Amino acid sequence: MARQRHCSVGVSFGPESELYAFPHGHPMNKERFRVFESSIQDLAKSKGADSGGVTIVAPRLAKEEDALLFHTKYYVDFVKTSSKVGSGYLDYGDTPSFKGVFEASLFSVGGTLAGLDLISKGEFDHFFNPVGGLHHARSDRAGGFCVFNDAAIAVCRLLQQERGRIAYVDIDAHHGDGVFYAFESEPRVIIGDIHEDGRFLYPGTGSALESGSGKAEGTKLNIPMPPRAGDQEFRHAFDRVEEFVKSFKPEFILFQCGADCLAGDPIAQLMYTPAAHAYATERLHELAHDVCGGRLLAMGGGGYDPVNVSAAWTAVASGLTGAGPRENQPSGSTRHFSE
Repeated sequence: MARQRHCSVGVSFGPESELYAFPHGHPMNKERFRVFESSIQDLAKSKGADSGGVTIVAPRLAKEEDALLFHTKYYVDFVKTSSKVGSGYLDYGDTPSFKGVFEASLFSVGGTLAGLDLISKGEFDHFFNPVGGLHHARSDRAGGFCVFNDAAIAVCRLLQQERGRIAYVDIDAHHGDGVFYAFESEPRVIIGDIHEDGRFLYPGTGSALESGSGKAEGTKLNIPMPPRAGDQEFRHAFDRVEEFVKSFKPEFILFQCGADCLAGDPIAQLMYTPAAHAYATERLHELAHDVCGGRLLAMGGGGYDPVNVSAAWTAVASGLTGAGPRENQPSGSTRHFSE
């Protein structure tokens, strides 16, 4: 059983979070956060232990140079121009442009980088950016509803800071191809990715045979799940990821906790319940304290059923406090940080 802790958790959320939403009935729309907004506010206000708790942090706008840590100058300029025009697509048909998409995407990046910064400064033990985890974008193009890949940018920032080993754990229904292939040959980046089998779901990648290349061979673990896999199968897979990541003793853990793997999501075919997110968060939380001083940052990723999104991500935010079920959570507050 995990040791009970009372950790402080920052959650990047506010009106700016809803800017990253595509128009015209797109699955990634403003409605995704409808239930989560009230749930995370309730969690931040809930009473409990005297220390720790959830604090809502005003979203931070990243700088253009932050996007350039991972993305090419040509692509960043393309997004900026498309954002002013407000029409067309940023990829081959999944990711439409809209007026302000450039700034909305920088808020996503800013929330994740703010988390790295605030954990580093000791402002919070852990951090969660629900609008982050946009793991499909490549360095030179958008993909799968993702414009700027904040997860890959975070990895680049940590590598820039000369972290020895960085673990990236991804439980989104879709394979995190934008992160995986960017760091496929980088031995300092440890990846554990549980996703629906690519033979049945976008982006069609993430075979169990893909385990890294060159000097990074063996530093990546892909676990494709069959459609309709449930919590029991997930726990078995996650236990493998936990042991795999633990063996490398990472210095920082990034956690992409997409909610599209829950039963009832309109896009994917997995059948998890929010207990899967609670379990993964609990195990990673304990692992982070055991091997890397608690340095753990979570990012939202996908999820297109508002009730599922709220249930999964409230479980993540709650689990990061380390205090067990929601009703036993410590009290929280709302704070604003400037750059």
